[in-house]
Parts: sequence; C-alpha cells; structure tokens
Amino acid sequence: MRYKINPILQLLAVIYHITIFFPLGIITTIILCIITIIILPFAGNAHWGNYPAILWARILCTLSLVHIKVQGQENINPEASYIFVANHQSLYDMPLVYGWLKNDFKWIIKKEFKKMPIMGKTCELMGHIFIDRSNPMRAKHSLDLAKQKLKQGNSSIFLFPEGTRTRNGQIGRFKRGAFTIARDLHLPIVPITINGAFNALPKGLNYITPGSIEMIIHSPIDTTNLNDENLNEIINQVKTIIQTDLKL
Repeated sequence: MRYKINPILQLLAVIYHITIFFPLGIITTIILCIITIIILPFAGNAHWGNYPAILWARILCTLSLVHIKVQGQENINPEASYIFVANHQSLYDMPLVYGWLKNDFKWIIKKEFKKMPIMGKTCELMGHIFIDRSNPMRAKHSLDLAKQKLKQGNSSIFLFPEGTRTRNGQIGRFKRGAFTIARDLHLPIVPITINGAFNALPKGLNYITPGSIEMIIHSPIDTTNLNDENLNEIINQVKTIIQTDLKL
C-alpha cells in the first residue's frame, strides 16, 4: 500500500521534477550513454566500462532527492558470479541496482526496453539481454544467451523473476527463468529485497516522491544439488527470503 503525502509537498515535487529533475536527468542520461558507447570498444569486459552507468545511477538518485541504503554487501564476493533475483517495485530499481551493486552483471530485461532512445542501444552494446516474454521460443533463446555470457567470464545475471513491476507493493508470482539458469550452471542464487522504490515511483506515476530506498542483499543460496525435482522448493525459498524483509 502506498502512503499518502501532503498535497502541497506533492505539488512541490511535481514542480521540482518538471523544472529541474527531468531536464538534468535527460541531459545526464544522453551524455553518459554517449560516453559509454565511445569507451565500450576499449573497455571490453573490464569493470571500468561500467563506470558511466554507475555514475548515471547515482546522479539520477541524487537529483531525485532519494536516499539510498544498502545492507548485506559483505554477503557477496565482488569477483564471483551469481544469479541475482529481486522483487520488482518500480523503474527506480534499475538505478538502485546499477549504482550500488558492486558485482559486474548483465540484466535480463523485457524487449520493450530496447526501443528506448539511446538507452536501449547502450544496454545492447553493454551486453544486456532482452527477453520477449510473449514468445516462449524467443524467451528460451534469451535465457540460453544469458548462460553463454556467464560461461565467458566473471559476470553475473540480474533478473526480476516477477517479470513486471508490482501494482500494489506486494510480491507477485515468480517465473522459473532465473532458477533454470542456476540449475544448469550451478551458480549461487542471491536474493535481494528492495524497499521504498514502490513508494518513490509506483507504476503509473510520472514523478518521484522523495524518500528512502533500501536494498538488502541476502546470503547466497547454494545450487549444487538443484534439479527439476527441487526447483519449485528453491523458488519458494528465495521468494520467502525476499518477502521476509519486505516493508509495506
């Protein structure tokens, strides 16, 4: 459930975002996307190739007057490969993860994102994977591509297993894609709980409500013995872990 804010503060937030956030945010996005496109051929798989994206995410959150809190960084190794899965609260999940998750990772994101001017092309060049959930064969191909990228180096995969943003703050049904990758490659699954992003920017709202967003990184779950028989058990375990720290 989304909390109610003072109508005057809401009006001030709208004015701020129209006059300051949106212009500066668009300019920042264009500049850093261009920089990313220029440096990627030289960076290859090096971590510094992600610096413009990290800077973009942190500038965007600062401009939005959103305070970021992170817990659990000590639970993961920045050099290791994982399958990261998180609840999907809002569009602000992306800058949150980009700016404060220290591991190199590739997104698996819906194909519609590819159509976004500049950002779509930048994400494609960075090696992020677009998935067509309306077509099972194409979706399977995207997951196979994700497996190939994981085999190529010390990168991780990040997914929102719900497949879409929540409409009420609650966690929806988890799809199996992330967990089948973990099953096939036996990579640890890291559950992540995101709090506050739904209140900051719920689905359907066009401006940010200033406040706090929290990312809780839970301990990795071993998948050495993960198979078809216990796949649903792991899915439920991950969902329960995420839900335990969810603040509504």
